[in-house]
Amino acid sequence: MSLPDFLIIGAMKSGTTSLYRDLLTHPRVFFPLDKEPENLCADDVLTTAGRARYEKLFERAGPDQLCAEASTAYTKRPTFEGVAARAESLVPGAKLVYVVRDPIARLRSHHHHMRVEGAMPDDLANAVDRFPELLDYSRYAMQLDPWREAFGAEAILVVRFEDYIADRPAHTARVQEFLGLDPRPGLVEADKVHNKGEGKPVTRGPWKAIIRSAAYRRVVRPLLPIGLKDRLRAALLPKAPPKAPPPPDELIARLRAELAPDQARLRELWGPGLRWDQEP
Repeated sequence: MSLPDFLIIGAMKSGTTSLYRDLLTHPRVFFPLDKEPENLCADDVLTTAGRARYEKLFERAGPDQLCAEASTAYTKRPTFEGVAARAESLVPGAKLVYVVRDPIARLRSHHHHMRVEGAMPDDLANAVDRFPELLDYSRYAMQLDPWREAFGAEAILVVRFEDYIADRPAHTARVQEFLGLDPRPGLVEADKVHNKGEGKPVTRGPWKAIIRSAAYRRVVRPLLPIGLKDRLRAALLPKAPPKAPPPPDELIARLRAELAPDQARLRELWGPGLRWDQEP
């Protein structure tokens, strides 16, 4: 049975859905229908039964295809710890792709995503004080530390979201080359936008309980083709409200200052190009 040859490990709200869809256009790439199975988030995957469930996700892959999955929870420390160690135990030769976005833009998109689901307050300052994961998931160097220790830096490709979105075919080809594939940029449908936050269907009320249930995640979601899943969500779920007005400049400056040490370490470890114009 197969296990992943590569993983898209995040970051949340940084274009991983688009990259997943773009890589899926390559005939030698296989993703399970469930984009984010998150099997590596718990020790259960190391048991005989848990490993069998993980392998089952890839049972339809062709013999010449690279298997992959794209779970942003894999870089959500400290919510989920030990993911890299589990991955090293199961797929020690895997390659890893990590997409990083302006950390404040990622944080604001994360906040918007959670507030429309009723899980965070509308006020960003209040949300940051109450939910430290908003900042933690934007600490990219910290998130990469266990993956670098487990797999080595040469097994990790860090993709800057803004560069990728500006030319998706070219940067998809770069990822394909990193994975050892013959690049097929011409197959990328660059005019299609995936998982845009504004106007996106919102899972609330009974739908939220259904979609987050173990039965849906393990039985229903893996069987739904991507296009059908998108159409059902669009037809059945309410649309997200517009994003909140920009937060005060003082708050943004404070958040950038809090993230600055991690951003400096990100550039030191992963290259000087991982900078955003708004940084101090």
